[in-house]
Amino acid sequence: MLLGEFRCRADTDGRLTIPAAFRGELVEGATVTRGIERCLLVYPAPEWERLAEKIQERLPFTSQPARKFARFIFSGAAVCTPDQSDQLLLPDQLRSYAHIEDEAVVVGLLSHLEIWSPRRWHEVKSSFCEDGPALAEKLRKFEI
Repeated sequence: MLLGEFRCRADTDGRLTIPAAFRGELVEGATVTRGIERCLLVYPAPEWERLAEKIQERLPFTSQPARKFARFIFSGAAVCTPDQSDQLLLPDQLRSYAHIEDEAVVVGLLSHLEIWSPRRWHEVKSSFCEDGPALAEKLRKFEI
């Protein structure tokens, strides 16, 4: 299970050290791609396969928004296997997209990770912390 929030260093070549708490989940490899909110998404190999199957099965090829979404997710995706130093090499275009420079925040969301620039993560985190009660009310119908 991927849980928690960790600050990590990134080097000038785009290698990001994976927090120890997440390393076991990425042993089989991972796929990194664009996140909707200018972050990066990292899926362990089995979770990526499940996501790809869902997108392929549930989104109709005849739908323009579905095709755009598939392009958004898959065209930016890269298979990344942690090296012996427990680092992931993030492609330049993905680091640029998420504004990842020398530091990043890695957040566990059960099935996958998000990688944020510290500035952007601060903005997003402030927003959901402030909006917590209203958000809980909006999601009440899901009976969680």
